[in-house]
Amino acid sequence: MSYRSEVARQPQSIAACIKSARLGLESVDLSPFTSGLVAVTGIGASFAASVVVAGELSRRGRRAVAMRAVDLIDGTNVADAIIAMSHRGRSIENVDALKAQAGVPALAITKDETSPLALAAGHHIKLDNGNDATPSSTGYTGTLVAAGLLTEKLCGATATDWDALPGKVADMLGYAATKMKRLGELFAARRAIDCVGAVSSLGTADGASLLIREASRIPAGATDTRHYLHGPMESMDATTGVVVFGDGREMRLAEQLNELGCPVVLITANDGIDDKGKLTVLRVPPEENRIARGILDIIAAQLLAAELSDAAGLTDTKFRYPQTDTKIS
Repeated sequence: MSYRSEVARQPQSIAACIKSARLGLESVDLSPFTSGLVAVTGIGASFAASVVVAGELSRRGRRAVAMRAVDLIDGTNVADAIIAMSHRGRSIENVDALKAQAGVPALAITKDETSPLALAAGHHIKLDNGNDATPSSTGYTGTLVAAGLLTEKLCGATATDWDALPGKVADMLGYAATKMKRLGELFAARRAIDCVGAVSSLGTADGASLLIREASRIPAGATDTRHYLHGPMESMDATTGVVVFGDGREMRLAEQLNELGCPVVLITANDGIDDKGKLTVLRVPPEENRIARGILDIIAAQLLAAELSDAAGLTDTKFRYPQTDTKIS
């Protein structure tokens, strides 16, 4: 099971997750989640997904916020309902968060209905993504699929055609692959890589930065677009790189970074900009639903992480620092 093979398998995985999520949503009682403030939580890549999901709920008029599990552990009555996401459902912080918020309705999205998180939540939607690798690919996109269909149940349908999504992902994989040689050359041996986006795209940026850290061991971090303009971009130059997600101020940001001589990849649905200098543009199909857009956006980052991993001689290398206190057996 290789990282690249799991990335390539996502059209099939996403199709299976659409089917399993729809089946699960037929039987789960969503009435506790239809009003009030919803906290969306997770840890690691699942927290990045939480930011994407909370952004879509907010866009649809729901009061929603992405909250870190540790904040839920230390607080009480911080939300009226909780959506907790964890691929395998064994992350101890998520389970402790739900225990700390006993009495608050909670719904878990995991691949195992008998997982500690599913049991702690009481309400559950099952993923059917099959295998995953490190870094996470099918687990991350499968989680977003389930959450996307959940938001449409809670808020009403959007124009997004979920059944067409696997085909769009397949097209995106093929298209993004044509840009990887160029990106591999431009992003080789970076001393640091920033990932930038706004609202739901900030979650995608966070997911991308984690992929880069895990796959290539290059220091990477995520920043909100407007916040980035107020100082964080000052450290970027020809020895660094930036991955930008978005269709607004992100366009000019990408151009500014290129003018600095900083390699930058812009993932956008806007067709008003093209490759030039050290700027590479990856164009994605526009999507009304921010979660569906986040799935398409992360594909390019997954392939870039694989490219950087190969260049560093770290293809499918295991973590150097395994932890003993983050998972429940």
